[in-house]
Amino acid sequence: MKLIHKATRSFLIACLLVAGLGGVFCFFLLKKIFSEEATEQLYAQKKKLTAHLHQTRQMPENWYALTDSLAVVRVSEPVAETLTDTLLANPLEPGELLDYRILTFGVSVLPLDNPESGTRHYKITIQNPIYETEDLSMAVFTIFAGLIAALVLALLLVNYWLSNRLWLPFYKTLDTLSKFKINEAQPLTFAPTSTNEFQTLQTHLDQLTRLVRQEYASLKTFTENASHELQTPLAVISSNLEQLLQAPNLTQSQLEQIGGLLDTTGRLARMNQTLLLLTKIDNRQFGTVERVDFSKSLGEKLTLWEALIEHKGIKVDQQIEPGVDILVNPHLADVMLNNLLTNAIKHNLPNGRISVALCPQKLIIRNTGNPPTVPVGQLWERFQKDSTDQSSLGLGLALVAKICQSSGFQVSYEYAQGWHEVVLAMADSTGQR
Repeated sequence: MKLIHKATRSFLIACLLVAGLGGVFCFFLLKKIFSEEATEQLYAQKKKLTAHLHQTRQMPENWYALTDSLAVVRVSEPVAETLTDTLLANPLEPGELLDYRILTFGVSVLPLDNPESGTRHYKITIQNPIYETEDLSMAVFTIFAGLIAALVLALLLVNYWLSNRLWLPFYKTLDTLSKFKINEAQPLTFAPTSTNEFQTLQTHLDQLTRLVRQEYASLKTFTENASHELQTPLAVISSNLEQLLQAPNLTQSQLEQIGGLLDTTGRLARMNQTLLLLTKIDNRQFGTVERVDFSKSLGEKLTLWEALIEHKGIKVDQQIEPGVDILVNPHLADVMLNNLLTNAIKHNLPNGRISVALCPQKLIIRNTGNPPTVPVGQLWERFQKDSTDQSSLGLGLALVAKICQSSGFQVSYEYAQGWHEVVLAMADSTGQR
């Protein structure tokens, strides 16, 4: 997930949480305010009615004749004041109940026209429906929720737009860094920015990439020099040993010793070349790729090793589809096929079998042979080899794995029922897996 999407998601969650809690709080606050307003209206009517009674000392008959909200009953004794809520039938919609707030209180009046009759006590009930305040609360809450939703949406859009502008130098820096190639001398050119943090980041990245290129150049120079300096004395040693073999009067023991030295020198030279190749692959010095006719290359390699295959009495089964093209460095493809076929021949049984199958999606090479003496998972590591084969360097499969990794291929190995099987999954001619 992109950084801006994470920031927007967090901002959205925070806004929704605040808006939700704020909306609930405002709803109950409005409900409380309107409820208190309804109560105040009841007490205002009570105050008005009480003032009239104390002034005229008679009940205004027209009040409760004009409305259903007022009920006056003459009682024999004073009435205590009560404020209650109850459900009453809706006069406009039969069968529907509405919330009503009812104020009941008593008034004692000494009539002016007949004082001898004594004080008269009245029970007065005033009721107002609360549904109006409930509807008003819901309407206000709905408007408030709509405004909050619009505000949150506007804030999200503004935040997204601002974040894109603020983080644009960072994304440009990432894009520039993704195009960095260690084997090129051209320095990185970052897009200018006025943000101090991004300026600091670009400065450190520039210093880091320069240091990496210097280290890479030093390592490359050392590797090339070391390889060259080793190859020359090894070639001299081999040449001198071969001349020494031509010397007369050598004993059998001396011949065996010289032969052993020649074998060791040859193994050392091959190891030097293989390690140098691995280092070059690690350093991405084989960056050039082109479309290679893998079917043709595989057929040529089988023809090249045909004499050795016949010498060991090995039978080869071929199922090679023509015209299988892959994007790969030609030299690395050649080395990879050489190693795979050499392993299949070298680690085979006398009069054994080799099966080679190639299609646009994968290459499968199978050969009969003894079970491996090391765990299957370790065969791809350097210097892991069958302990019974002293001539092996233990670098063949490690080199194949490294070539596959650098070329974007997938390689696997397994041993089952007397067969070694290497499967190479690769891109076909259309570039699809």
